[in-house]
Amino acid sequence: MKMMTWVMSAAVVAMSAVGCGGESGASAEDTKTVAQGLGPNLEFYGSDTLKAALIAADGAAGAGLNVQGKGSGVGEGCLRGGSAGFCGPGQQALAPMSRDLKTPCLTGEKSNIVALDAVNAFVNTSNTLTNITLADLQKTFFATNASGAAITGSCTSTLTKYRRDDLSGTTDTFKSLVGGGTFCPGVIVVAEGSLPAACTSPAGVTAGANASATACIGYLTATDSNAIGYSGDSAKRTGNKALSVNSIAPSVDNVRKFLTDKANAYPLARALFLNESTTNVRSDEEAILYDWVYGSGKAQFENILVTQGFISCNTSGALKCGGANNDGRGAGVCN
Repeated sequence: MKMMTWVMSAAVVAMSAVGCGGESGASAEDTKTVAQGLGPNLEFYGSDTLKAALIAADGAAGAGLNVQGKGSGVGEGCLRGGSAGFCGPGQQALAPMSRDLKTPCLTGEKSNIVALDAVNAFVNTSNTLTNITLADLQKTFFATNASGAAITGSCTSTLTKYRRDDLSGTTDTFKSLVGGGTFCPGVIVVAEGSLPAACTSPAGVTAGANASATACIGYLTATDSNAIGYSGDSAKRTGNKALSVNSIAPSVDNVRKFLTDKANAYPLARALFLNESTTNVRSDEEAILYDWVYGSGKAQFENILVTQGFISCNTSGALKCGGANNDGRGAGVCN
């Protein structure tokens, strides 16, 4: 199934590791290309949206990875040409991501869908707003559209606006689906390592707002009656609510239409991924996680994802998200 494609810069292509392609498998022996191993403390980078789910999955599998989050862009960099300050080229063979891999796909890459999600516009439950159009969402967050043209009437909202940083796959998805370019001045960036003070205050720490950028946006919209912020489903908590977009609610049925009836799906629905490179060396820890996800732990992994607020692709079985074997592997743009 063709998913959204993303344009990858020539610089990343030039830096990316090369190797011979092959079918993805469930053991470390399937990956042969020489590449840098995991970091000194087994750091494992990728989607912040999926961070809590991957920590739980790693614990259940007994893999021993040090799941860091930091953003889908960082995880993708660790598969490819490296990500400054985090990892070197080809350091990971797996990367949890909240978006598909950017095109062009490199030799041996597979886009593996594991669940569905909604990028939500969260507001406080005291806000009387229940629906927002894509056009108004664009005006609220962006000064220019995707083509760089100024958006008439933009940046006038008096709401306090929060967004994920530019390494986030959630930001990539939000910009693509809303048609945004440059963010409005004053939109507050919530990033791993530089969370707003409210999330690291004693009250924020007690509420778990310091756990990730996603959790922080959930906390900010739940505690500030004048706030709006976009994030994945897992930012939902008591005190905030997700708006309908174009009068379509982010319900389970409407998000699942992303795979079967995209024209009538929730407009900000997306797939979530455990992307892989079959040409990078797969560490023992990554191999344990991979074997578990696509083997004995498949149902448990899906249960973890659903418990975290994500949506299973299909009710008929775990990880039935398309692809040649209907287990989500190769179901995205790289297959």
